[in-house]
Amino acid sequence: MGKFKGIFSSWIFLSSLFSVIALGVTFYLVVGQKIEATIAQQLLNRKRIIARAEVSNITTFFEKFGNSVTVLARLSSIEASDADAVSDLDTFIEQRRDAGIIGGVVLTDKNGVVKFNSNVLGSNDVGESLADREFFIFAKDKGTKGKYIISEPVVSKLGASKGENIVVVASPVYKNNVFAGVVASSIKLEPLTERFLGLMKISSLTEVYLVDGSGNLLYSNIASDVAGSNISTLFSNDSVVRDKIKNALGATVGDQFRTEKYLIAYSPIILGTNSWLFIISSPTLQVTNLTNPIYFRQAGLFIIVATIILVFGVIAARKNQA
Repeated sequence: MGKFKGIFSSWIFLSSLFSVIALGVTFYLVVGQKIEATIAQQLLNRKRIIARAEVSNITTFFEKFGNSVTVLARLSSIEASDADAVSDLDTFIEQRRDAGIIGGVVLTDKNGVVKFNSNVLGSNDVGESLADREFFIFAKDKGTKGKYIISEPVVSKLGASKGENIVVVASPVYKNNVFAGVVASSIKLEPLTERFLGLMKISSLTEVYLVDGSGNLLYSNIASDVAGSNISTLFSNDSVVRDKIKNALGATVGDQFRTEKYLIAYSPIILGTNSWLFIISSPTLQVTNLTNPIYFRQAGLFIIVATIILVFGVIAARKNQA
């Protein structure tokens, strides 16, 4: 009989121990992984929402600015290229100087030579030819009165933005329905992206990128000099990310994904014929940082429950032996 009680007591203790182990395994496999997956999905959703919002802000900015350029191009003084044109160009710049984004505005003749120039420095660079610029060629050959063109990023040839990466917003000028030149205003890319993207943070680990249709970096919050760099070089250690971003170039809808190392969301920016891609990335370490406090709390609860189970198991075993 005593032997039977000993076996039964051991069975009670082992059952209690097994229950504790089973509870721990269940917690890790079911609860723990579900928590991690839920937090990762929430972070991805948040990134995508923010990406859409910032893309909308940038798109709206270009729409409003482009409409302002078309209004300027249709002024009688601009069409006539008379003395009042300089005053109108100056007014255009003064109204937008404080934002620090606009470099200047020029009026060319029909051959692309700058006739009038107004910029934030007050310099008067005229005589420079812009005939080889794609925006001028497009405006001359395919432009429409009252419409604007947004150029690919280029290096400025003149004015306050000389030598800087800019995006040009241009509109053709017509006099008596005959092409007479182009009004072109430069937007400095660095302050533009800093304004809309530079202060955007989900956490200290958040990385923000803006790339053109070929993946060339236009902006990054982790590198001040990105000229000539490609987004693929920044993710050289993750082929999945490289391939997904490569496939996303030129896309019309955004998406989000997770790899072993990164959480990434992206959204396209369509500006006329330009297709840029806005990317938000953070390491999966961010998920770990957020789940660790939850794990610690759950582990504490698990230890309490496990202790109670073991104590009751020991008590039951001793009573059985008695």
